[in-house]
Amino acid sequence: MQLFDGELFILNAMNDTLYPYFKTQELVCKSSGLLCLAPGFDEQLLILRKAFNAAMIVTSCCRSKKYNQQIGGNPRSFHICDQPYYHTKGACAIDIKITDSHQRYKLIHTALGLGWSVGIYRTFLHLDRRTNYTNLRQVVFIG
Repeated sequence: MQLFDGELFILNAMNDTLYPYFKTQELVCKSSGLLCLAPGFDEQLLILRKAFNAAMIVTSCCRSKKYNQQIGGNPRSFHICDQPYYHTKGACAIDIKITDSHQRYKLIHTALGLGWSVGIYRTFLHLDRRTNYTNLRQVVFIG
């Protein structure tokens, strides 16, 4: 279990609201094992997954600040869950592996319609809920 600012933000692999769509091991930091999601992020992720109505392969969700630095991530990344730049109280971003152009279009269209910001990369999409936790606007960017 991981604590953040005195509040518990941990998903139980057998009882969380994301099961069976996402497994806990897909969402944790690959280095520290930390799983700390911003309040309400799990619900938004579930809404997105149900609207998309297809499997989503997670390549990254939670990252410790240290791990984010090790992999060359943006210091203001919405993936950072233990010491986020913004006061999100946990990760509010996820990267989804997607190479099929039809599925890519469908996920981008679905995510934008639900208020997600979208980063488009060659082999994955970055999706975040920055508008829920900051005064930043919804964006689409190419990485």
